[in-house]
Amino acid sequence: MNPEQERILVKKAQSGDREALGLLWDNITPKLFGYLINTTRDKALAEDLLQATWVKAIEALPGYKPRGIPVSAWLFAIARNECRQHWRKGEREVPFDPSLHDAPAKNTNETENTILVEQALEKLSNEDRELLRLRYIADLPHNQIAKILNINFVAVRVRLHRALARAQAALKP
Repeated sequence: MNPEQERILVKKAQSGDREALGLLWDNITPKLFGYLINTTRDKALAEDLLQATWVKAIEALPGYKPRGIPVSAWLFAIARNECRQHWRKGEREVPFDPSLHDAPAKNTNETENTILVEQALEKLSNEDRELLRLRYIADLPHNQIAKILNINFVAVRVRLHRALARAQAALKP
């Protein structure tokens, strides 16, 4: 969905068009959910945070003004804040789920790649992990990340470059 289509859907949703809101949901939710899953490592928690994000967004939608920020970036900022709020409450522990953790690998190459990525992410700072999630998991462009993190566009590029270098170094033996 291009920015103009998104803008039109937002205006319709603000005026009460449920179909437009549904189209926004359908377009944004898969990446938003992927971001939350990767951030929390817990499907049930990610689903709860996704729901809380959309509830807050729908409640605030009538007052939403783009100000150069697409609604998708606005939703990612809400989701990021929901994660922070959850962790502030002290619920950081992820319970062990044998059905998820002991499941046989479907594709060993994919599993090995996932393990490598997770190991690299564990060795990075929270800021680096967040930046990489927003860029590569949420697939957001640099300018939207800058608005979510409230930093300069150039700072995003520099920090992303440095985070990738640190991730690459973390993977070396």
